[in-house]
Amino acid sequence: MKYNRRLSTNIFLIWSLLLTAQPEKNKIDEVIGLIDNVINWQNQQTDHIEKYTLTNWQFSSYYIGVMKAFKTIGNKNYQDFLCKVGENHKWETLPDMYHADKIAIGQIYIDLYKQKGGEELIKNIKWVLDANLLRNKPLPDVRYKDNPYKHEWWSWCDALFMAPPTFAKMYQITKEEKYLDYAIDYWLVTTDYLWDKKESLIYRDDRYFAKKTKSGKKIFWSRGNGWVIGGLVHMLEIIPKNHPKRYLLVDQFQKMSHRLLDLQERTSDGLWRSNLLDPGVFSYLNRKGDKFIQTADIDIPENSGSAFFCYGFLWGVNNDLLDPNLFQKPMIKAWEELSKHVNKHGRLGYVQPVGKDPKPYNSDSWHEFGTGAFLLAASEYINFLRKPVVKTDISYKKQNLIYENKFSSVSDLKDWVLEGDAEVLIKDDWLEMYSTDQKAHHVFWCPKELPANFIAEWDLQNLNPQAGLCIVFFAAKGINGKDIMHSSQKKRTGVFSQYTKSDLNNYHISYYANNPKKPNRPFAHIRKNKGFVTVQYGERGIAAKSTLVHKIQLVKKENHISMAIDGREIINWKDDGEKYGPAYEEGKFAFRQMQWSHFRYRNLRVWNIK
Repeated sequence: MKYNRRLSTNIFLIWSLLLTAQPEKNKIDEVIGLIDNVINWQNQQTDHIEKYTLTNWQFSSYYIGVMKAFKTIGNKNYQDFLCKVGENHKWETLPDMYHADKIAIGQIYIDLYKQKGGEELIKNIKWVLDANLLRNKPLPDVRYKDNPYKHEWWSWCDALFMAPPTFAKMYQITKEEKYLDYAIDYWLVTTDYLWDKKESLIYRDDRYFAKKTKSGKKIFWSRGNGWVIGGLVHMLEIIPKNHPKRYLLVDQFQKMSHRLLDLQERTSDGLWRSNLLDPGVFSYLNRKGDKFIQTADIDIPENSGSAFFCYGFLWGVNNDLLDPNLFQKPMIKAWEELSKHVNKHGRLGYVQPVGKDPKPYNSDSWHEFGTGAFLLAASEYINFLRKPVVKTDISYKKQNLIYENKFSSVSDLKDWVLEGDAEVLIKDDWLEMYSTDQKAHHVFWCPKELPANFIAEWDLQNLNPQAGLCIVFFAAKGINGKDIMHSSQKKRTGVFSQYTKSDLNNYHISYYANNPKKPNRPFAHIRKNKGFVTVQYGERGIAAKSTLVHKIQLVKKENHISMAIDGREIINWKDDGEKYGPAYEEGKFAFRQMQWSHFRYRNLRVWNIK
């Protein structure tokens, strides 16, 4: 029989898809069961019914989550529940028709109209939105302080989740651009006013412009920024891709997402805190808004904000607005940790109660809007799991051994170059390296320039599990193409910026991270320098407290880079040579440690790849 390579490849891909599909289906079934449990629990709660009107924002944000679950899963019970809400309230909003919080319920009415029809479903909300459009006085004024019209315009960030998507959805069913124009234009009025360019985050309102925490940090409220992320998703789902102003909201979404990714990296559990820049510090204004109050430092997750951020990451990856190399692992981590906070009855805890800024809460704190945000994230996670995945074999065969160092004697360190104030010694057939006073970062360069294609392996053991950071530099060359040890290169002393933002090009992978200020960082990651650009968050690296001997493997096959720890892949990335500039080829290799680190290395071997 004649061998058909194409047919064989197709059969392999089919089998890969089939083998992958079953575990993913099991995961989907688990999430569906979780969603159902959460909705059933929430619908049995009556605690807040008397305090908050059933069509106000507290409940409307929950209904928006239920609607998302219905669209994703198709459980008609969810649709029937929402219809009952509309029928019981005669498809009307609350009387204050210019208030963003009062028209959020309209999103549900419009969605149900799209699904079932019936003009009575949207008659009232259309009248309300038209009344908003017809206003020409007062002129939009999004100041919050000393503004009698502060609730008639979108002067607080929460409003961006409540009102603009309602107008955008009305555009969807009527095709009248006036609704979309209003939503986008006044969205931009609000964000232009509340946006902090340096932090790429949103203030709750202008009362917080000058407020600081006790440590001097600006106050950016987790759920407030969550409302904006959720609002951005719901706007971008509707705004046509060729709309001349769409790029402005895409830019906001991407900038916020990248900033939130940075903040997530600083937490031990992959979830965000109520006070984004100063975790654990609860800061709030009193009722009069004239006294700023701060409470004790308690580092706990805030799950309504976390759910919105998880939702945004998932939607961004699913819709090609966020790079999966950077966001996939963090969003999965966020989802996994978030779902752990749902108890057996279906209650999501650690939800800050109604407020306008970081306020205290605990594991028993819950609210409808927290449940709604969770349902948005859970539904989008299902959409992620439904995407087809094809597993590919990326293993490469070792060819000739081109470098070996057992680190068994001092002579083995000949020609190696140490940068930074550190102790380097050979002990018990190991290379041992540390800063004597724990104050100096240090880098140890191998004299061998490695080719563009290689496999490197070494053993590593942590001798100080209390703190540390391990990095490997590779493909390192001067930006002028010269050897990094050339006299034209700037002097280096172990300071990180000298390697990441100076006159070197290189890749580096962080595969162990336990900073006392950021303990047990969740993910390994790879960066491309010059520029300190994070190009991929990978899997979890070496456990923070591990003192085991670990086998490290680094593979570079032209533009394809992977790293494994004890056979477990933690990095798998391809440099396309375009997004972050040309891919790097040959160059020097080095071990780097942060000042607290005390590690030892042995059996460094490098092979070329054919």
